[in-house]
Amino acid sequence: MRDFEKDEILYEDSIAERYNRDYHGYLIMQAHDEDFAKFVSQHCHKGDRILDLGCGPASLWNLWKSFLPEPAQMVGVDLSEGMIKECEKLFPEDDFRVGSALKIPSDSGSFDLVIVSSILHHIPDEFLPDVFKEINRVLDEHGVVVGREPVSKGRLGDEPGWFSGAIMSFRHLVYRLTHTREYPEPAIGDYHHAYIPTEFLKLLSHSFSPKGVILKHPVSSYVLRSNNTLVAKIARLLDNSIGFGGHEFYYSASKNYYDSGDVMDCIEKELNTILDPDKKIEFMALLQKSAELLERELNTENG
Repeated sequence: MRDFEKDEILYEDSIAERYNRDYHGYLIMQAHDEDFAKFVSQHCHKGDRILDLGCGPASLWNLWKSFLPEPAQMVGVDLSEGMIKECEKLFPEDDFRVGSALKIPSDSGSFDLVIVSSILHHIPDEFLPDVFKEINRVLDEHGVVVGREPVSKGRLGDEPGWFSGAIMSFRHLVYRLTHTREYPEPAIGDYHHAYIPTEFLKLLSHSFSPKGVILKHPVSSYVLRSNNTLVAKIARLLDNSIGFGGHEFYYSASKNYYDSGDVMDCIEKELNTILDPDKKIEFMALLQKSAELLERELNTENG
């Protein structure tokens, strides 16, 4: 076992019991999870054999059962024994296994769909080619891998200026009005990192043919831990209004898919989209109205 895996096990074991509450229990997080489940369902067919790689404490298991059309088999694999114990508490009849993304405990060709939800940024880049080869191994001849990962650059508000200042001011307003707090987390390894999507796709393309990528949740990601219903509704409205950027990206790729040239061209165009000045003005106006509405409604609510 590699050193980073030992560190990751200690980290995951320490948060296993509270993981679903703290990382999937808030309204906006739940909406993001449902978005991702809908994306995954577009790549799933009745009778598919499905692997949830890095399943955590079965965080998305209920969504798989709701959104994926009658899979023939669902298997959850996680590096942490603590996470798998939580899975077994929640779904004692289902198939969960302790295992590494570098050595998946399944035979070659066992799955039609492998779901990789926000786990690859826990793995040093030097091991990603081996992880992709291992996923490729357990996939059927025309299997598909789908996943999501955090974005490191190009997010809405990353560039210094009044635009990013407005977004961060909105975040502070929301957290103040809703008494929302972040809290300390256990120390994690330096190998944890987010991605530049185009660089990630280049690594992925050595083992798969990328089919698509979508940037998601440009505004709501700034206020993830506010559990206020009105905030969640407005944050999602702002996401839809801007249509640009995102804090995470969804991707899909196929084994033995041969039309990647056109797809990669579309991906490049999508990732390099520049926000139109008129669109920026419209968004800023909506952001202002949202801030005023939240301040009026939540100040009244707080008495």
